[in-house]
Amino acid sequence: MTIDRTQLKHAFLTSTGWQDAAEHILPSDASFRRYSRLELGQRRRMLMDAPPEKESTHAFATVANALTGMGLSAPEIHAADHAHGFLLLEDFGDDTYTRLLQRDPALEEALYSLAIDALKHLQASQDTPDIPAYDHARLWQEVELFVDWAAPHADIRDAWQALWQTPLQYVASTHTTLVLRDYHVDNLMWLPTRNGVAQAGLLDFQDALLGHPAYDLVSLLQDARRDVSPALTRVMLHQYQPH
Repeated sequence: MTIDRTQLKHAFLTSTGWQDAAEHILPSDASFRRYSRLELGQRRRMLMDAPPEKESTHAFATVANALTGMGLSAPEIHAADHAHGFLLLEDFGDDTYTRLLQRDPALEEALYSLAIDALKHLQASQDTPDIPAYDHARLWQEVELFVDWAAPHADIRDAWQALWQTPLQYVASTHTTLVLRDYHVDNLMWLPTRNGVAQAGLLDFQDALLGHPAYDLVSLLQDARRDVSPALTRVMLHQYQPH
C-alpha cells in the first residue's frame, strides 16, 4: 500500500502544533529531501520531508547534534518523526553565502574568512560523531562517476582505477575529522546576531563522514559553483594553516 506523505506530514505538524501554519515549498535539490518554510504568526520553522526509504533523518540529527556540541551553528531540531522522515527545524533565513555575494561582492573575504575559521574549529574538535569513515570504496565510487558521466562508452575504467589507486589509498588512510562533504557557498549562511564561528550557519551535512581534513577545504576554495581568485585562495590557505 502506498503511504500518503501528505497525510503523514499533516499528522506530524498537528502533533507539533504547526498544522495551521502557512507553508511555502522551497526549490528542491538533487536529493529526495524536500523543504518547506512554515509561518505561524511571527514564528517560522523549516520542515524537512525525507522519505525514510531514501534518506535518513537520523543521520541529519546525529551530525547536527555533534556540530552544535562543538559550538557551531546547525539548525536546531524542534521536533522529529524519524520513522516517517520528518524534522521541524530552526529557520536560518535566506542569507546564504551565494545570495550575499550576489548582492555585495565586497563581503567575499569576510565571509570566506568566517568559513575558514568555522572549518578550523570543526577540525580541531575531538568530539566526532559515530559515523562511517570515508573509506577507499566510498572514494572510488565518487571518482568512478567521471567515467560514468564523461566517458560511458570508452574502455578506460581499468586504467582510470589504476591511476587513482595510490592517491585514494593515501586519502582513505586518514580518518581524522568530520567531513561535511558539501562545504560550499550554497550551504553556508551568515548569522550576524551570533558570535564567533557560530556566525557561520551550516546546512546539508547529513551525508558527513570521517575523513581527510583537506576535503572540505578544497570544496570551499575550489568550488565548481563560483570562481575563487588565486589571491583570495592564498589568503585563505594562509589563514587555514596553524600559526
